[in-house]
Amino acid sequence: MNGTDTLFWRMGANSLTRPHVTWLWFLDETPDWNTFIESCRWAVRKLPRLTHRVIDTPLRAGTPAWAPDPHFRLSRHVHRMRLAEPAGRRDLLDLVEWRSGTDFDPLHPPWEATLIEGYEQDRAAILLKWHHSVGDAVTIVAVMNRLLPDAAPAGPLIPTRLTGEYDGLVTVPAARIPLSSAAHGVTDATRALLRESVRWLTAPRTAGNRARLVGLAAAQLLQPVGPSPLLRGRSPANRCGLVTVSLADLKGTAKAAGVSVTSAYISAVLGAFHRYHEYHGVIHGSMPTLVPVNIRQPHETGAGNIIASVRIAGPIGDMPAPARMAAVHSAITEARGALVRDVYVTLADLGSWVPGLVHRLVVPPVLRNGVDLVVTSVPGFSRPPVAAGTHVVNAVAWAPRGGAAANISMASHDGTCSIGTNLDPAAIKDTGLFHHCLEQSLDELTGG
Repeated sequence: MNGTDTLFWRMGANSLTRPHVTWLWFLDETPDWNTFIESCRWAVRKLPRLTHRVIDTPLRAGTPAWAPDPHFRLSRHVHRMRLAEPAGRRDLLDLVEWRSGTDFDPLHPPWEATLIEGYEQDRAAILLKWHHSVGDAVTIVAVMNRLLPDAAPAGPLIPTRLTGEYDGLVTVPAARIPLSSAAHGVTDATRALLRESVRWLTAPRTAGNRARLVGLAAAQLLQPVGPSPLLRGRSPANRCGLVTVSLADLKGTAKAAGVSVTSAYISAVLGAFHRYHEYHGVIHGSMPTLVPVNIRQPHETGAGNIIASVRIAGPIGDMPAPARMAAVHSAITEARGALVRDVYVTLADLGSWVPGLVHRLVVPPVLRNGVDLVVTSVPGFSRPPVAAGTHVVNAVAWAPRGGAAANISMASHDGTCSIGTNLDPAAIKDTGLFHHCLEQSLDELTGG
């Protein structure tokens, strides 16, 4: 694991920061169960990481490793369920809430796939769930884009159109790291951080600019943004919702405002929180908002998490939609400009040596006080794929809250942007009202 993978793995020790990602594929028809099983078996052969479990270190300090599960069984990870008829979207979302709220067995690979039958009578869905330490959304979508065909197969199985294993997810066995090595690792990691920081900051011609970027990054992360008094509560419970908007409408709105699609989307989410606060008679100018950022280099195509996060003061005051979009775009552009990839990666690697007990006791309160909202933009499929012989007509993701009151994630699929809402009912007590506010905000933004 790299440092970021390790941080996600350690966050799982506390139910408030459970780092599970859930992905729901809506299918145009119900696939044959045997075809589904064989498709999963084929995928496991192509992706050896799916047969690996996590081997942690003594005191949960240092980077864990992936090693083959000696007791791997496909039936432990692939399931079949049927909704009670007549079942609609809310029944499906209730099942998403249930599955995303359960922990993985740490002795086995942290993923599962469930075929859900009985949705709208003759339709079905596939629910995928994995631990964030396996990889971020960019990793998983890239793998699926490569594996899944875009036409129905001629035979009973999905076509094996790859000539070899997907090298990005191949791992080698690793033994448990001894305690002495863990202790030495802390020292070595600290020295490496200091050495890299000195080298990075004193490089010819760029020292001044790099020092400025480090200062900007520190100021951005440490800026005082007061959490909303309306969203104080926190719990392990989750409420999942789904809202859709036309990708063309969102792109048109963003282009007219001179901002990115991501900025337009985030401003719509913050506009929803403005409405929610206004309804409850709470006036609050901004809320601490975390935005994950992909920091991959073009050559980095393997597994794991290669992401960073920027923190902004998300404007939720009373302002027109164009003004909110401009404010969000400016804040994100400035925060991304101050993001120092090398330093972020090095700090994540060093942070992996913080003992697991500290993560379990200290990290949740820090995140609770420092972040109210996480807004995620997940890449969609490059083209509508086929899974187990059936067409995927929509794909929706729900990302972990990480101690925040909500994580709102958007993914595009065949011209539609689907927004999955993962809400903490202890913080957002009227989840129905919030979804109504989000729909209103999107309509205002796109002219719907």
